[in-house]
Amino acid sequence: MPSGTYWTYCGVVTVIGVLLLWRTRQRIKSAESASQERLEKLKRFDAVRTESPLDDPADQARGRAHGSVEMRFSLIRATILPALSLVILAFLILPLLGAVPAAVLTLLAAVVGVVVGVAAKPALENFFAGLVISFAKPIRIGDTVLIDELFGTIEDITVTHTIIKAWDWRRLMIPNHSMIGREFVNYSIIDRYQWAYVEFWVSADSDLATVGDIAVNAAKASAQFAGYEEPRFWVMELGKEAIRCWIAAWADTPSAAWQLAHDVRTSLARDLRAAGIKTHAYQHRFGLPVPPTADLSCEIPAPDQPRRQCMEGGDRLGDEIEPSRSDESGERDCGDMLL
Repeated sequence: MPSGTYWTYCGVVTVIGVLLLWRTRQRIKSAESASQERLEKLKRFDAVRTESPLDDPADQARGRAHGSVEMRFSLIRATILPALSLVILAFLILPLLGAVPAAVLTLLAAVVGVVVGVAAKPALENFFAGLVISFAKPIRIGDTVLIDELFGTIEDITVTHTIIKAWDWRRLMIPNHSMIGREFVNYSIIDRYQWAYVEFWVSADSDLATVGDIAVNAAKASAQFAGYEEPRFWVMELGKEAIRCWIAAWADTPSAAWQLAHDVRTSLARDLRAAGIKTHAYQHRFGLPVPPTADLSCEIPAPDQPRRQCMEGGDRLGDEIEPSRSDESGERDCGDMLL
C-alpha cells in the first residue's frame, strides 16, 4: 500500500475508533446510572414480606446492590474499552501484515483459537452473557422471578453469575450463560402489578351465586387487595361431580399477590364450610359402584365358620372374603367389602 494511502487509512480508522470508544463509554455510563437510580426507588428486596432478623434488611440489600453494580460496570469498562482498542490497533496494522509469512499468521491464529476456545470458554461465555443481561436487561436487581418453580428476587448480577434470593432466603447461584438460556417468569419486568387468582372446586350441586359471592367477598376482605376493579369470579369447568372455579383480584406487588392468595384460600375454606358447600372432598366413591336400589345383606356365619359372603339382590359381589374386623360377640363387619 502506498505511504500516502496508508496514512489516510490510519486517520480514518483512528477517527472511527475514537468515536466508537466514546460512544461505548457513554453507553456503559448511562446503563450504570439507570441501574443505580432504580435501586434507590426500590422499597423491598424480598419476594415475600417478612420480619427479617436483620436490622434494616432493605438498606443492607440496597447497599450491596449499589456496590455490585459499580463493580460490574467497572469490570465491563476495564474489559470492553481495552478490547475495542486492540481491535482498532489490529485494523491499523492490518495493511502491514502482507510482509509476514502466511505460515506464521496461521500458527498465531491457531494458538489464539485454542486458548480462547478451550481454556477461556466458560469465562468468556459467562462474561458475554453478563454483558447481554447488563444492557438488554431481561432481569434486573430487585426483580421478582419464578425460575425452576422457585419464587424469589434477583439479589445480585455479576459478570459471571446471577444470585436469586428465594422466598425462604435461600440463595440460588446460576451462571449467566445458563441464565439467559432458560425460561423464567419475571413479575416486574414492566411493572409490579399482578392479577392474582385462586383455583378451587365445589360440589356439582352447589349454588354458584352463593359460591361467587363468597369468593368475591374473600378477595375484597384481604388487606392486600388493590381496589382497581371488583374481583372476578369465573366458572372454569363443569365436571361430573365437581365445578372448577377461579377468583382473581389485583395486588400492587408480587409479594402482596402471594399474601392475597393466602388470604383468599383461608377465607374460602372457612366461609364455604360455614355455608354448607362441599369443596374438594365431595363424596368420592371408592371401589365397586353400588346401585341406588341395591339391597345389601350380609350373611353372618356361625362362630365356627371362618368365612362369610356378602350378597346384593341374591348375586355375589365377589368370592368368599376373609373378615376384616371382628368384635367379642363374633359379628363380622361387611361394610369394607365394597371398597
